[in-house]
Amino acid sequence: MFQRIGAAATAILAFITSLSQLFFTPDVIRIDFDHIVGEIKPVHNIGRMPEYETGSEINKFFTEANMTSCRTHDINATDIHRLFPDFSKDADDESAYSFAECDKVLSAIADAGMEPFFRFGVSWSDPVKSREHLRPPADYEKWAQICAHIILHYNEGWANGFHYNIQYWEIYNEPDCQPVPAENNFWQGTSEAFYRLYDGTAKYLKNRFPDLKIGGYGSCGFYALTKTNAVNTGSSPQTQYFIEFFDGFLDYIAAHGTPLDFFTWHSYTTTEKNARYIDYVDGKLEKAGYGDTQIILDEWNYNPTENDRIDRRYGANQTSMLIMFQDKPLDMAHYYCADYLPSSVHAGMFVKDRKPSPAYYGFWSFGQLYKLGGQAEIKNMALRKDLYALAAAGEDGQALLLANISAKRDRRLRIDAGAYVPDKCMTVNENGEWVEIPLPAKIESGSMLFITFKKK
Repeated sequence: MFQRIGAAATAILAFITSLSQLFFTPDVIRIDFDHIVGEIKPVHNIGRMPEYETGSEINKFFTEANMTSCRTHDINATDIHRLFPDFSKDADDESAYSFAECDKVLSAIADAGMEPFFRFGVSWSDPVKSREHLRPPADYEKWAQICAHIILHYNEGWANGFHYNIQYWEIYNEPDCQPVPAENNFWQGTSEAFYRLYDGTAKYLKNRFPDLKIGGYGSCGFYALTKTNAVNTGSSPQTQYFIEFFDGFLDYIAAHGTPLDFFTWHSYTTTEKNARYIDYVDGKLEKAGYGDTQIILDEWNYNPTENDRIDRRYGANQTSMLIMFQDKPLDMAHYYCADYLPSSVHAGMFVKDRKPSPAYYGFWSFGQLYKLGGQAEIKNMALRKDLYALAAAGEDGQALLLANISAKRDRRLRIDAGAYVPDKCMTVNENGEWVEIPLPAKIESGSMLFITFKKK
């Protein structure tokens, strides 16, 4: 009897000790590299690239970061009215299509090791003077047929084409960007007109290509939920319209049995707010009967207003977003954008002389976790405010990515990884350079660390 009591007391003591270590030493990051809790997701992808040439030196940075996808929006050569310039022509006529420039774009994306995430629609920066192509097409079914022939060209070799086996085909981009159609830079039609276009096109494409993923619609986002975003403070009729458009879209497709393999949306705000938006989208899709739909944030950037000072704090904030994405119901993401545009509020991947920025090294680090494959358990990270962490393990090793986005507070760095100990530690220094350093005793505010491990 006393032996049983003693054994029970020992077990209780061990349990209390374990809890004490977990809750009363929150500065210790406890990793179990032998316990895989899921797969690292491809959330470190991009929209646009600096060059569309095979063999590009600058595009190799994306290959080295193990990126898997590049969205084609805002690449003018991929726009519908450029691929099929004369809508009066026969959709089955090969000579009616102008593929040459788009072929070059997609070849460069493939050359960098990525799959095109192809957007059907129009680009913001299109220099064509006529805005006729922004209005609803005269024939919705024909528009869908044109989309089908683009798929045939790039996936099945039609019209002297290719066999890229592109999986994701996105119907449109930001048809909700303005409630007044005449002021909308992408869709100068009513919301109802767009719902009909999406419904008809998605059904037509899914019927012809049942194994491909068809979705949309590149929503402008959900800033009205938090009453603010990174650029404009306060809710507005415009941001409220984004949500009204989304509600109307879900009601329409649910009533019409429309396929939606994935839902795409955009957001330019903080890590904390985007975490809320992801949960919101997930809940809305589930309620509408689309719980299996993939959620893809295919335009995001932490805070475009900070792009005039791309320092290591900026990089840490971008890295925190990638880490947060991994633990949310988000399937894929594309940073906007990866082009080299030093004057743009939407760039941030490169700095002067086309050198990688501190943000890039966060993407590179995440790409190494993605290559390892499995997300390893971190037992107590929920206790840390402003400190984001993600661990991964696979046949090629173990690694940890950390980002401290606190404006002022450094964090003690203590790691317990069982049979594994830190091997190498990389960081972005004050000069924005990617350097190897000894494992520090703390992770400074506004900084990130990438740490690899080895067995004791």
